[in-house]
Amino acid sequence: MAEAALAETAAALEALRLDSQPRDLVPVLPALRPVVPGLRPGSIVSLNGQGAGSLAMALVAGVSRHGGESEAGGWCAVVGMPEFGVVAAAGMGAEPERLLLVDDPGERWPDAVAALIEAVDLVLLRPPERPGTAAVRRLTALARKHGCVLTVAEHDWPGTALRLHLADTEWTGLGSGHGRLQGRRARLIAERRGAPESTWIWLPAPDGTVTPYEPAATPYEPATPYEPTGRPTLEVVA
Repeated sequence: MAEAALAETAAALEALRLDSQPRDLVPVLPALRPVVPGLRPGSIVSLNGQGAGSLAMALVAGVSRHGGESEAGGWCAVVGMPEFGVVAAAGMGAEPERLLLVDDPGERWPDAVAALIEAVDLVLLRPPERPGTAAVRRLTALARKHGCVLTVAEHDWPGTALRLHLADTEWTGLGSGHGRLQGRRARLIAERRGAPESTWIWLPAPDGTVTPYEPAATPYEPATPYEPTGRPTLEVVA
């Protein structure tokens, strides 16, 4: 028991030592930076609600394009998301050759994630089940030790440092029962310990990229007076 307690204390001290060392932020796409200047190495990021899949692709695009040494491109792993859109992520700026895809990690998914955490800059994970306490502690400690950003989709994860979701989304391109979806305007909300921050973005823009969006003020227009149309008014003749 004493040896186990000593080992646990040593691991905690090592984690504190690593946390005290300055590390560069893991980069994100420029459109996200007003509320997410970068991702803290070793931190936990949560993606939930509408647009979680698109946000996941945007984070992967930012890291694989701008991350790594000298910002030459970082490595990302996507675990448990077989529907992850590689083509759409590439349209946002991702480098497909820097993506590792594990569609079905199976029952031993914590072991697969643990191995990837040691090798990549960001792991995007959708656990197949509610994560247990042991898995959460193990993977959180490994992410902190190796400086990997662990991004968890659709599940709560204790110790999450940043929560991202979309609100007030609106797709463009559809007319009155016809047309094609072209782009989506949305408000990106970043929640930390303080007050939430938000910024408007295209996710995606009509060309498939992620860009800032500035809502234009709609000028006030008075209502048009009613003017009857169609058949003429009948007159009563005495």
